[in-house]
Amino acid sequence: MFKLNNYKRNLNKNTQSSALTGWAFLGGNEMSKNKTKKLLEQLNNRIDSVRESDEFKKMLQFLGKFHNYSYQNSILIQMQKPKASYIAGYKQWQKKFNRHVKKGEKAISILAPFTYKKKVKTEKKVGGKLKEVEKEVKRMYFRPVNVFDVSQTEGDPLPNLDISVADDYSRLYKPLAQYTELKDIILTLKMLPEALKGYSRGGEIVLNKILNQTEKAGVLVHELGHELLHQDNVSELSKEVKEMEAEAAAFVVMDHYGVDIKSDKYLALYKESYDLKQSLKRIDNLASEIINYCDDYLIKNKENDKKLKEVI
Repeated sequence: MFKLNNYKRNLNKNTQSSALTGWAFLGGNEMSKNKTKKLLEQLNNRIDSVRESDEFKKMLQFLGKFHNYSYQNSILIQMQKPKASYIAGYKQWQKKFNRHVKKGEKAISILAPFTYKKKVKTEKKVGGKLKEVEKEVKRMYFRPVNVFDVSQTEGDPLPNLDISVADDYSRLYKPLAQYTELKDIILTLKMLPEALKGYSRGGEIVLNKILNQTEKAGVLVHELGHELLHQDNVSELSKEVKEMEAEAAAFVVMDHYGVDIKSDKYLALYKESYDLKQSLKRIDNLASEIINYCDDYLIKNKENDKKLKEVI
């Protein structure tokens, strides 16, 4: 289901996710450092505690709900406010939405990236000789910031940006097909054996033409997962991990739009031995990119439909 935060782009998402993967670059004062370490410990424990597909699915649902945030921050939000739907900072609620945090509400802590400049010594070749020089470099660190869910605030109603496809799930197929073309992947519809919904083979995705549009959308995201996540590291990941990641990405995207797809078979392939942090990073990055593309397409078409109705 579409949530308001989908319209807010977080440009630091990929940088944040990459740096946090190694839980690196802690910074700030001592109190801030301690809180950051504590949040990272809680986050690690939460990821390590996932033992079965139902828990995994709940985690994936939050990735779709907060797809503009790093997967780590999505999980931190889930841990602290399981029913959260849209979050913003204290001042952002006031200035952007004319809403105010209710008295006594407990903040949700997430991690935000900050950069600073530092001078470091390095060696440079001058006149054929190595000379020690100083140069300025950028460093990044993370520190806790407080945000609040819409349920913790009161004031003006939120803008209605609902682009749910609940009335017609088939509307998802067209933007997904366009996204596939954008990625230079050939999309073909063929008559396949009934049990085979589709497959991918290095630059081409084939879907069974007997599927309805909603089924095609779900299978297409799954195969996009294989095409975009698994072409460069074919030998590194097992078949089970590839299937789990592809279906997890499909689950995140389709669940975001309220479409229930039968993913239990694939998500049950999740095992404790997998490097879940790396898998979540890949799943989150792909699903977020697809959701952002589809959201933009659906918003644009909704605006065009509105203009057409006004003319009529």
